[in-house]
Amino acid sequence: MGGSFEQAKKVYGYFTDFVEDNPGMKPYLLKPPTLTETLNENKVPFKCVTASPKQVRGPHVDNLMIDETCEADDQLVKDAMPMVNTSENPLIIMTSTFHKIFGIFQETWDKAPELGYTRFSWDIFDICKSFSPEIWNDPTFNREIPDFQDLRELSKGKLGSPHGWVPILNIIQAWREKPTLDWFLVEYMGTRPSAAGLILRPEDVDAAEIDTIEKMRYNYIKGAERVLGIDWGFSSMTSVVDIFKHSDDVKVLINNKNYIQVRSEIIIDDVVDMVKKGGHKVIYADSEAKFENVALQHALTKNRLSCRVFEVNFGTEKKEMLGNLRAHFERRKFKFPAKFIQAKWQYKRYRYAEGSDKPIKKDDHIPDATMCALKHWPMSIGPIHLTHQQVDRSSDNSTITGGMMNKQF
Repeated sequence: MGGSFEQAKKVYGYFTDFVEDNPGMKPYLLKPPTLTETLNENKVPFKCVTASPKQVRGPHVDNLMIDETCEADDQLVKDAMPMVNTSENPLIIMTSTFHKIFGIFQETWDKAPELGYTRFSWDIFDICKSFSPEIWNDPTFNREIPDFQDLRELSKGKLGSPHGWVPILNIIQAWREKPTLDWFLVEYMGTRPSAAGLILRPEDVDAAEIDTIEKMRYNYIKGAERVLGIDWGFSSMTSVVDIFKHSDDVKVLINNKNYIQVRSEIIIDDVVDMVKKGGHKVIYADSEAKFENVALQHALTKNRLSCRVFEVNFGTEKKEMLGNLRAHFERRKFKFPAKFIQAKWQYKRYRYAEGSDKPIKKDDHIPDATMCALKHWPMSIGPIHLTHQQVDRSSDNSTITGGMMNKQF
């Protein structure tokens, strides 16, 4: 399995190349390898699978190999791992560049000994072709590349290997053209991305997680104020969060449903069902999805539910919303159950674009939906104090059709 089906096929291709280069294996094959599957004489397959819930939950295998794990959806990787449960000799291999600072690959790496994994790590100088140390004294490189000696420090005295395959000149050129140091360290040295630019401190996210023992303390009590937040995604994820207000002004995530390329009608039906069961009076939804918000309000009214959809304009409100989100985490006023692991990883990975005060549009759907819901409970942020009245009555929070659809007949 790969971060994508194309990635999986690429790694499968390494296997078929190995088979074709070793004639001694051919008698053990049922038939020649196909583009996606190779069967041995006992019809046991070696195959690549699409990174989808249906594909990863079906097979029972001895070995699961996941390439570019960080590029695959975290929940999908988690769903795939039980594939080896029925094997007498199970083996899971995960490989990846650290493209995500937090996620299932990072957590498995950090807890490898206790989870039973063995770590292997290589940087670009481990797989470099042999080269002369005199290259570090080259006057042209030292003149044209001001930080050339910093690259020498990263090599840690390694001079490549006779079995290496990357020329040192290619590494030098990549160093010369690197967009940022962090990029080079991740892509070429195998290090983890810098924590610079994270919107929420990892320790604050950890403090917000409710473990099994704490769970009873934050159970939902019927009648508590409850709000839904929606971040609509068209080609990516749509996230719906359900948050209620507990004692001491603590807000608790009671439910999180995420959809990837699911029709809006299905999502709207689910949201209406949530409102029927939870008695929500308010939904805060991303204003980019005009048609979806109107359809949602229609559905709520059709079902005689007195719940209003407020639109949230990320373009004009995001700075205040980010402050409100941080305040809730920093002041320990937000909690979420440990079972919402995808939410935890997205909260931790939520970060600003380099040199900008705007978050990166990646792994941001659950935090954005959370910010929408938390607009209902603004906290004092530095010199700015938002009141509940200001949130409900501002022009940026108008209901769909000005409230006309909320009239009951």
